[in-house]
Amino acid sequence: MRVLDPIEEMEAVMARLMPPALSQNGQQDLELMIDDLAGPEAENVVQISKTSWVGRIALGGGIAAALGALIAIFPITDSAITPLVSQESPAGWVLVSESDRVESMTDEGWKEDANGAAIHAVRLNLVGENQMRDEESGLVVQISEPREEILLMPISSF
Repeated sequence: MRVLDPIEEMEAVMARLMPPALSQNGQQDLELMIDDLAGPEAENVVQISKTSWVGRIALGGGIAAALGALIAIFPITDSAITPLVSQESPAGWVLVSESDRVESMTDEGWKEDANGAAIHAVRLNLVGENQMRDEESGLVVQISEPREEILLMPISSF
């Protein structure tokens, strides 16, 4: 009887654990089944831009700077914000708080206005919320108004 060294013993155990290889016909059948499940190839394939991450960060920073400049030039005043509930609350109700928040912001890209000038469009999903308290029962009700706005910024240089 031959004595195996530890390396040969390990190789023998691992050889028993390895599954047998697929037959040539079995492998071809499996590849055909995967191709059938994948469906037809896409006809209109659009290549993803190969710009570097630095370019994407610069583009995002440029959009943020443009929004900041727009807000600095045209500041939002109290008269520009329309509250959900009029200042004259119904009898017995007190306005506890009101807020506006941006849920999401999507870059719509460059567009052209009616005059043919280039503009940059950004779609904003906003939510306005008011909390009202009933003086009699102490019940607090939250009123939410989701809305979608498109911010158009003129582009003066390229």
